[in-house]
Amino acid sequence: MGYKNKLTMLSGPIIGATFIMSQPLFAETLTEAVAQTINSNPTILAETNRRLSVDQTIDQARAGYYPKVDLNLGIGRERTDSPITRPDDKKWLTRGEAQLSATQMLYDGFATKNAVDQTTSLAESAGYNVADTAETTGLGAIKAYLDVLRRQQILSFTEDNLANHDHIFSQIKQRADSGVGNQADVEQSSGRLALSRANLTASKGNYEDAQTNYLRVVGHLPDSLIDPSDECCNNAPATLEDAIKIASHQHPALHAAIADHEAALAQQQGANAPMQPRVDLELSTTANNDIDGENGHDNDAQAMFRMRYNLLNGGADKARIDETAFLSENVKQTANITKREIENDVRLAWNSLVTLTNRLSYLDERVALTRTTREAYQQQFNLGLRTLLDLLDTENEYLTARIDYANAKYDRLYACYWLSETMGKLLETLKLTAPEEAITVSSSKQNQP
Repeated sequence: MGYKNKLTMLSGPIIGATFIMSQPLFAETLTEAVAQTINSNPTILAETNRRLSVDQTIDQARAGYYPKVDLNLGIGRERTDSPITRPDDKKWLTRGEAQLSATQMLYDGFATKNAVDQTTSLAESAGYNVADTAETTGLGAIKAYLDVLRRQQILSFTEDNLANHDHIFSQIKQRADSGVGNQADVEQSSGRLALSRANLTASKGNYEDAQTNYLRVVGHLPDSLIDPSDECCNNAPATLEDAIKIASHQHPALHAAIADHEAALAQQQGANAPMQPRVDLELSTTANNDIDGENGHDNDAQAMFRMRYNLLNGGADKARIDETAFLSENVKQTANITKREIENDVRLAWNSLVTLTNRLSYLDERVALTRTTREAYQQQFNLGLRTLLDLLDTENEYLTARIDYANAKYDRLYACYWLSETMGKLLETLKLTAPEEAITVSSSKQNQP
């Protein structure tokens, strides 16, 4: 399985609203949500079964080392026209055959050895792909988890905004009814109130979409999710170069690509086998009755060394050797592509984390300042020093500031986990265990491509 860019992660609802509401709710931490996903997500389960199926090909290849035993039985009528039977006018007999043979390969040009090496490497690749799928799907669960928290918080902000607009509208209408205000202010406030209600409707829809996506990825609806800490961000590597080095040693997708190349090299070596002789030890015994028009038993036993050597095959074997050489180079370059994609994703995740970390403090300051401005404008409006438009604008500015901060906050958290995933250590960061069928690489293993 080729390495996939993690920027576009698992999105889009697929379950109807009626079905969603009928499902039980669960309270869980982010780590628990990822663990649930790894244990039950069908994408991971499909990949683990593929690994198990590839494991069986190793035993199939190893069978070439063991003896092959065949039993051949047959009975029927035989009509023989030969010098022996002609006096009897083409004699009919009931022919019976029984043969037991055992063949042991002694030398096959290392075809069996290379087949075992190839299937072993392919099984190793499948194991790394299970680990990579678990990391990718785990990151998708994190994205779904953080999106629910994000949409939940933004929904709360829009509810506050609607309550504030409703309060302002009540004030303006009361003034107009008492003759202090004017109808234009009432209409302007009413228009902003309608916009606030529309924003709340959109926020509710976005929150329900986030819940739907959570159900699709994790397997159940979210309830009372807990904001994760910054521990993942605090454990990030000190430099970008450190992150790239960890990824080059540890990322399962890269190790899967390397294992695929090793399998291609073994296949290339195995293609040379038809250019060499094959030597077998063959043991056989037969017990036949009424063979070739002669009554009676015809039994024999053999122990033979046999060499088979193809001298001409129309150039097919040479073409096969060339084919596997090109395939091997193809897989090698695919591994190089994977390495570049991994480094690219590490850089993207690192840049995202650094940028969002730097932005967050300014956005926090903006929220505090707009909150202070809003309160000051409310007091000044009550004293007649600010217009209604100024007051309404500060409400929307405060809402925008809070939403921007929430987006940056959860984007930064996602970038922290994304960086861990690009290094191939997301589950390690969460202190979770990969599926049993997965092959993982410890951070201490110095195994560069």
